[in-house]
Amino acid sequence: MDGLQNNSNARVITQWHQLFVNQGADCTADAYAHWQNVERLGLPTRQHKDWKYTPLDGLLMHNFVSATASTVSASDLEALSLTMDAYRLVFINGRLAPTLSDSNTGVWQVKLEEGAARRPLPAPILPDVFLHLTESLSQETTRIHLPTNKVAQQPLYLLHISQGCKEKDKLNMLHYRHHLDIGANAQGQVIEHFISVNNKGHFSGAFTSIAVGNNSHFDHVKLAVENSASYHFGHNDISVGRNAIVRSNTFILSTGLTRHQTNVQLNDEGAELEINSLLLPSGQSISDNRTYLEHNKGYCLSRQLHKIIALDRSKGVFNGLIKVAKHALKTDGKMMNHNLLLDLLAEVDTKPQLEIYADDVKCSHGATVGPIDLEQMFYLRSRGITRQDAQQMMIYAFAAEITKKNCHDAVCNTVLKYIADLYRGWRYDLSY
Repeated sequence: MDGLQNNSNARVITQWHQLFVNQGADCTADAYAHWQNVERLGLPTRQHKDWKYTPLDGLLMHNFVSATASTVSASDLEALSLTMDAYRLVFINGRLAPTLSDSNTGVWQVKLEEGAARRPLPAPILPDVFLHLTESLSQETTRIHLPTNKVAQQPLYLLHISQGCKEKDKLNMLHYRHHLDIGANAQGQVIEHFISVNNKGHFSGAFTSIAVGNNSHFDHVKLAVENSASYHFGHNDISVGRNAIVRSNTFILSTGLTRHQTNVQLNDEGAELEINSLLLPSGQSISDNRTYLEHNKGYCLSRQLHKIIALDRSKGVFNGLIKVAKHALKTDGKMMNHNLLLDLLAEVDTKPQLEIYADDVKCSHGATVGPIDLEQMFYLRSRGITRQDAQQMMIYAFAAEITKKNCHDAVCNTVLKYIADLYRGWRYDLSY
């Protein structure tokens, strides 16, 4: 294996292997191939450059078990759901819950594939060990199709409810696998929502692959609000066709350790892409967000804006790469990362990158890290605004640049309420 072989590493791989073996006849050839990659790669350590700022020490302390089947009441479901007009699919502990999901999904076509009946899926764009783990341990695939020339009047809302294990030092293993096929000239929005139902820890693996057809308009939103005892490893792969317009927004509001990767390939001319993210680590949590974008054809435009607001002793990480292929002329790409530190012990590590092999392109990237601007604070205070209100206004304004970008009102309101609850009573030290 490429990963460092210490006792914790070997013990965890052995436990995961047993979970894989327990699938028995439900295992497909693809799942077996992905499991071989898990064994080949092993668990990364901080000596790996891509994992330098994302330690897995806490994860390795746990014992891993398969999540048992569970359900939630109708009243609890409504309390957990976002309030919106949408077609809702509910997943509990990694499995679709048909009785809690809408049977009518409008123009969205939904098909569930389980066990050995699962068909092969597209090869991942930039896999890592946790993507291979989700591919090998997930028990079902949700295939979602928006047919050619169809416009979805309501978004498709995927609600993922994860339950932690009540036994100490044990983590439920939950894996969600979705594949979206957006037909040519189609238009729609998908909202993925991840939430915990108790304060116990769980391991959530999520992989959503998306193929967007020519001339389509597609919006994807991911909102993760899992508890601080949990671990979330998510991946989104997006392949974009000619003249298609795609927008992807990611909001990570909690979870003890989160690592989310968005990989995109612009595979034909005229495509437009927008990727935005907002991370709100607090306590001692770690939120790691990564993007990888390939401009494989010319005359494409991409815009990225990523923000982190770090509080307490938390850590935020951003790593982004724009890669422009040799013949991708007239590429226009921009990636920005802005970070707000709200405590002396908060930390943000950022690394935006460009890799350009073509001439006649326009690409830029940049990053900022710092505390609240004291001059802006003085300006607001001099207008009679209280210190706490001024602080909250500046935090809201910092976050709003992301929440207002083609995001559903229900998601925007949830994010802003979370910010209000998190920073209520917090006082910024002006001597910082």
